[in-house]
Parts: sequence; structure tokens; C-alpha cells
Amino acid sequence: MRARTIMLIGARKLCAPVLLTLLSCAAMAVSQSEVDGLNAQCEAARAESLAPIRAQRVQSCIEQKIRQPDHCERYYSTYGNTTVQGSRRIGGMFYDLPQCQAYLEAREALQASRSR
Repeated sequence: MRARTIMLIGARKLCAPVLLTLLSCAAMAVSQSEVDGLNAQCEAARAESLAPIRAQRVQSCIEQKIRQPDHCERYYSTYGNTTVQGSRRIGGMFYDLPQCQAYLEAREALQASRSR
């Protein structure tokens, strides 16, 4: 419980700068380079969050000895990314991170400013 409380406090400290970014994006036009920068931050945060999950999946695959280790690494290298199943697009993991929320808001603001 204590670790969760500390994590929530840390998340609140992180949300303040993100919230300011979101408010500034909503208040003024956003450039493509700003959106690209926020996308890079989002993808870096997602990669950091996905790395331990991917490593665990690869290790589990290797331990099962059903596939070669290099196959396991290739197979799970994109685990957690956006996929398409049939006609449905399934969103990737960790787009709920503050960095990704800021990117998505900025992207929407840019698209809205272009449609006027």
C-alpha cells in the first residue's frame, strides 16, 4: 500500500507539467514539430514501461524451449504495440501515460487547427 501511495504522489508531481502543456496546447496552435517532440517523449516512456514486460515474455518463451531464442526475441519485440485483428484496431499498451496523453491532446489540437 505504501508503494502505491508513493507512486500516486509521484504521478501527481509529474501531471502538473503535463497539465500545463495540455492547457498551452489547447490555448494556442500547435506546430507539427511540437507534436513530433511529444510523440517521441510518449514512445520513449512506453518503451521504458514495456521493456520489463517484453523481457519477461521472451524469458518465458525461451524457458519453454518450444522456439529458438532468437525467434522469441523477434516475436516479442513489438509486444504491446497497436495491432489489427480482423477489422478491429486494438490500441497499444501504455498510451494512458501522462506523456502520451499530452501527445494525443496536442495531435488533436493540431488536427483541429488544420480543419478550420
